[in-house]
Amino acid sequence: MYDLTKYNGLNLKSEASEVFSFETEEDLIKILAHAEDKQRELQIIGSGTNTIFPRYFSKIVIKSANNNFSYTEDDSHRLLEVGAAVEWDDLINFCANKNIYGLENLAGIPGTVGAAPIQNIGAYGLEISTFINYVECFDTELKITRKIKADNCEFGYRQSLFQKNTHLIVTAVGFKLSNQFNPSLEYEGLQNLQFNKASDMIDKIRAIRNTKLPDPNDFPNLGSFFKNPIIDIEAVQKNQKLIDLKKFELPNGKIKLSAGEMLENLQLKGMKLRNVGLWTHHALVLTSNGVTSAKDIRHLEDFLKTLVKKHYDIELEREPTYL
Repeated sequence: MYDLTKYNGLNLKSEASEVFSFETEEDLIKILAHAEDKQRELQIIGSGTNTIFPRYFSKIVIKSANNNFSYTEDDSHRLLEVGAAVEWDDLINFCANKNIYGLENLAGIPGTVGAAPIQNIGAYGLEISTFINYVECFDTELKITRKIKADNCEFGYRQSLFQKNTHLIVTAVGFKLSNQFNPSLEYEGLQNLQFNKASDMIDKIRAIRNTKLPDPNDFPNLGSFFKNPIIDIEAVQKNQKLIDLKKFELPNGKIKLSAGEMLENLQLKGMKLRNVGLWTHHALVLTSNGVTSAKDIRHLEDFLKTLVKKHYDIELEREPTYL
């Protein structure tokens, strides 16, 4: 058995009978043939920063080893292709060192490049889909490598085509970035700041994130556990329970609410249930405080969703995925 406890952000005790790494299409074809021979499915994992591991994997676990970078440039753009195994913040550093701009707001996000388009990661007013040119993936049904253009990836708030189409294994991501530093500072918390260099902005973004998230070595966590609810303006106006909450108007005629604010208003910061709880400084961050399991995570999730539904008539939606 392979111990995968250290490969997930919540440090859940987890094991798998078979684990393979892959870098090329040929690697994946061999692994897929092995899985078909064993009549078992595949389960890809990244760095486990947005997934909840089971105690035992019934599937064959696979993990990308593609750490390759390549890029070209023209008068105004930088075109990058980055391997799925590259740590996201290593890409941020690479861009800063090469004077490639656009991703500064997304600095400090844990995880791999391959996981980024799956959840359409976002922070401080920007989403990664804004900068994606294409997503390269291996189709386990067709047994070929495909490049899916961003327009066909069905990107939305923390969602994409890849969440439901698990036969598509992300192998690399193509980005279209800029050769000019034009910082995006419209988001709350950044509006009064000024930066002359991208590296200074990246350092500041990371510092802000570090004040909002616990050190994973002290408090294993997956960052924000629930998505911020996005609902129609009419629904907000009809729901008197939402009157005192902050509301952020979106360009599509919808309103974004703060899931963290709802949980904080219910005095849930620091609460603990079965060695799982909410961080004392941020109610949206779920932490593991001892020996726990995916079942315990689900128990707390259901408990919190029930409370928010009762008090605000809002259905919270989880960000991380149970494997």
